[in-house]
Amino acid sequence: MDWICENSELSKNQLNNVKITGDFAELSENVGEGYLETDVIETEGFKEITPSWNSRTHKDSSVELFIRMRVENLWTPYISYGVWSTDGNNKGITEHYSDDVIKVTEDRIFVKNDKSGDAVQIKVILRGKSPRLKLIAFSTDAGEDEPIEGNYLRILENIPFISQLASGHKDAHVICSPTSLTMALKYHGKNVNLDQVTRGTFDTGNEAYGNWPQNVAFAGEQGMRAYTKKCKSINPVKNFIAKGIPVVSSVCMQEKEDLDGAISSFSSGHLMVVVGFDVNDGIEYVVVNDPAADTNTEVRKYYRLDQWIKVWRHYIYAVTK
Repeated sequence: MDWICENSELSKNQLNNVKITGDFAELSENVGEGYLETDVIETEGFKEITPSWNSRTHKDSSVELFIRMRVENLWTPYISYGVWSTDGNNKGITEHYSDDVIKVTEDRIFVKNDKSGDAVQIKVILRGKSPRLKLIAFSTDAGEDEPIEGNYLRILENIPFISQLASGHKDAHVICSPTSLTMALKYHGKNVNLDQVTRGTFDTGNEAYGNWPQNVAFAGEQGMRAYTKKCKSINPVKNFIAKGIPVVSSVCMQEKEDLDGAISSFSSGHLMVVVGFDVNDGIEYVVVNDPAADTNTEVRKYYRLDQWIKVWRHYIYAVTK
């Protein structure tokens, strides 16, 4: 299930020292802090949830998203997903909250045991000089799968090949997420480079580049509509490809042999860009730009789809215009 509130729809939320101007929520005149809070959003029962936001910030301004869930008629506390700003001080959550009901990570919240969540509420605090909020969203593992629509057996063109290892970056081995995001943004015509994206997505709280909500937040700062999506199956990915949109996808596997042709085992997780699908000798392949390749020319990979689905975490960055 995806819930998205954006543009003028933001006016339907509770606003405190915040006004709606065009497609953005922004602070009222002469105030340094305000907030937007949604009503209670009823959902189907879920076990996982991930939040997203798109904003425009700059030096001396920030947004901070909080999310809480109702589990078996009891509300969790509001959980902060960190302070977001493009001035180099974006800081994800550093203390991973956990109790008998939920477990929080920098990317997702898990409902424990045999419990499930059935309602969500979001609060976003705007601080400083003229931060603007354009989109808030969450995605869960609940809901019906979507049908395949359109021709997904295609390979998108004009997506650059960028190897994280060939970049010369000091943290080259751990920048798969910003490298993948750079390829997606450049495909959409954004004039960004890998150094800029790695600086912008770096989570100073966890000293990591792979914070999913903050990666899509950076895409939002570039004028994109971006959110993290939990997929029930491969169908949403195929639908994005059919529409001409590449997606950044998360995989994780314990053994390199789990995926024929894999560059590494990626036991702690890895991001790559799905750019298409193909069929060869009756076998379906997912076509990706894998930033873990040694050189730019080796980035394009064909992985057997049946194997790839087994190591895919069913999460993507949906980055569209």
